[in-house]
Amino acid sequence: MSNGKIKNLAIRATSGAVYAALMVLATLYPIGMIPLMCFLSVVGLVEFFRMRGEPSDNLSRNILIVWTVLVYLFFLLGQLSPMIPIGQYQIFHYFILLFFFLVIVEIFRKREDSLRYVGADLFAMFWIVLPMALLTDACLNKAYGGVVLLSFVLIWINDSFAYMGGSLYGRHKMIERISPNKTWEGTITGIVFTMLASLLAGYFWAEKILEQASFHWYGWLLFGLSVAVLATMGDLLESLLKRQAGVKDSGRIMPGHGGVLDRMDSILLTAYPVVTFLAILLML
Repeated sequence: MSNGKIKNLAIRATSGAVYAALMVLATLYPIGMIPLMCFLSVVGLVEFFRMRGEPSDNLSRNILIVWTVLVYLFFLLGQLSPMIPIGQYQIFHYFILLFFFLVIVEIFRKREDSLRYVGADLFAMFWIVLPMALLTDACLNKAYGGVVLLSFVLIWINDSFAYMGGSLYGRHKMIERISPNKTWEGTITGIVFTMLASLLAGYFWAEKILEQASFHWYGWLLFGLSVAVLATMGDLLESLLKRQAGVKDSGRIMPGHGGVLDRMDSILLTAYPVVTFLAILLML
């Protein structure tokens, strides 16, 4: 192996380790989730609008960025004062208001094909900003941080075993036009090991992961399945966006990995089953 390849691998490993450490620490010390997710959301929005190739659409991007910063400011104020409650209920209402505001702005801009622009803004909102806000809210509630951390670990397990399975015996391409290297064999391997890891985590550490939860094997298997499938779909979705934009990476902020969206594509879609899983467990 050449010195250049070794250097690139070292840079990629270091960058990935720093990213993983920040994500883990943020779940263990939830107040850190606020600046981390705010930063990742803002950078993710910048990357998304850059890939869209709409330089005239900076207004929508800036509105989304300002709104995102305000939501995380409310998160911070909510930690400092109980008089400012913020949770899933408030978060969804904030984003409903944002949607109406973006629609009104688009009406007055008088652009052709306005629905396409509104749809792209809505996609950015529900694909990037809202999932990160929901994960932040889950971590700020101390009983839920364990589930968020488990979802991160399961995503990394899925990625690792999918890569190993595809490298060892991958033969059948999954969706070659989007991701030429992804195979069915690798994907299935990742799903199986992710479900097994979720089952073991639930069996041995259910009370530490979620204090109110009791162990139901089918629930933990379903959680692992949901995380693995949606993590894979998130990866494919981001690959599709990059292909349509004609770029290799969404950005360059993470040496060896690309942009925020390149690293968080799997996490973004899994935020919704994490939140749903919490709600179901609390009802059992």
